Amino acid sequence: MNDSISSIHTQRWFYAFILVHLIVWTLAPTLVRFNLPLDTIEGAIWGHQMEWGYDKNPFMNAWLTNIAIQLGGTSSWVIYLFCQITVVTCFWAVWQLGKKMLPPVYALLAVMLLEFMQYYNLHSIELNDNTLELAFWSLTALFFYQALTRARWRDWLLVAVFAALGMMTKYYTAMFLFCMFLFLLFNAKARQQFKNPAFYFSAALFLVLIAPHFIWLFSHDFITIKYVLNRTSSTPSWLHHITFPLKFALEQLEVALPAFIMALVLYVGKKNQDSPVISPSAFDKSFLYFVGLGPFVLTVLLSIMTGIQLRGAWGQPLLSLWGILFIVWFKPQVSLSRFYHFMMIFYLLLVVVAGCYCAALMRAAKPSSANYPGERIAETLTNQWHAAFHRPLNYIGGSRWLGGNIAFYSLDRPSVYINWDKEVSFWVDEKKLKQDGAIFVWDPNEDNQASIRAVRTRFPKMGAPQILHFTWMRNQAMKPVEITVVFLPPEGAKLAPRSL
Repeated sequence: MNDSISSIHTQRWFYAFILVHLIVWTLAPTLVRFNLPLDTIEGAIWGHQMEWGYDKNPFMNAWLTNIAIQLGGTSSWVIYLFCQITVVTCFWAVWQLGKKMLPPVYALLAVMLLEFMQYYNLHSIELNDNTLELAFWSLTALFFYQALTRARWRDWLLVAVFAALGMMTKYYTAMFLFCMFLFLLFNAKARQQFKNPAFYFSAALFLVLIAPHFIWLFSHDFITIKYVLNRTSSTPSWLHHITFPLKFALEQLEVALPAFIMALVLYVGKKNQDSPVISPSAFDKSFLYFVGLGPFVLTVLLSIMTGIQLRGAWGQPLLSLWGILFIVWFKPQVSLSRFYHFMMIFYLLLVVVAGCYCAALMRAAKPSSANYPGERIAETLTNQWHAAFHRPLNYIGGSRWLGGNIAFYSLDRPSVYINWDKEVSFWVDEKKLKQDGAIFVWDPNEDNQASIRAVRTRFPKMGAPQILHFTWMRNQAMKPVEITVVFLPPEGAKLAPRSL
């Protein structure tokens, strides 16, 4: 029997790992969540209209959410599956990149360490821009490395494609691309690509792919840019130049900490003098510093210099190469026994984490999006609409959360007039909305909603408001969800009665 670490079939272990991850983190939210998370509901609102951009982000999140809905309808499991396909795509790209720098067993361990960062498990159940960046950033990094080391046209074209998809997911990708460009400038070997026509063709292709969105921006008053600037702005204070970047950096280190603790298992037990040597080249180390660590460092430096406010969740795509960096820096000597101890503890903890996640949602004593009665609200209001007017419900007016839930879970799939804001919901034609009628909803617990009086001045044919209550899906002892509902009847129909 071969007891050498080289006897491990790393490829089998890798694909077994991503299969387990895919199954666990698709099934867990499917089985214990009654309702989709907020960001996914928002993506469903946007994706109902396949536009080249939306008020908060470019189009990739919305388009992929819509594709998932078209495949699975209101069945949430397809959406959760899409989330985990994104994560395992990231794992695959990091695995392929890691094997080019490390012995395969260490590349495998570098990827598996990511499993204990919450960005790749608990936070990955939301189909949003941050989760999608995991795949697009890691794929861009992989093919960028291959383009630099093989100088093939195909690799450069794939760099352009995945960089553009990342940019059309979130503008923050620009930070990642800037770090790639810095590497091209400062590394002598990488600089040789400036002589390669494929590099310039790749850059041109990237610009062509993102052009439709930026043309769209001009015709929509740069609404997405305005959102980004507003989201990062805060009251000027010299203290923000310290607190904002420090808080962000600590949040990312906190996310990485469980993975680093898990890595300590690799140091427990007998050493193996026959362990494969970890000796990445100077080029590989430089690549990891610029591309793997650079976006994190530059983000923190940007906040230090400008005082912009950073959100912890924005760091989700930053850590994908940190497992490789850990192996390169600390060079664990893995024996066969250490490897199997790691695997045993790894899968035990994976079950524990998934189990704790399920138990926390099932025993939730406080309001949670997981237990929100969105489907029940949508079914009730849609049925009331059909009973009153005998036609499909085409429009919902209200907040992103409440209105979005009704739009997603209603079988009529109405469009959402987000807070009755024409700039945000540019897809809504008010003339057609008045013709078709709509349901307007308010949640008294949500801020920044247009008042009923303000909405009535624009839609004077609105009916009388009604207050409805819905119990939470699990803890029915909690204060029920209260919503205010007003029907705007279609043209030619009678006013909706007070009680339907």
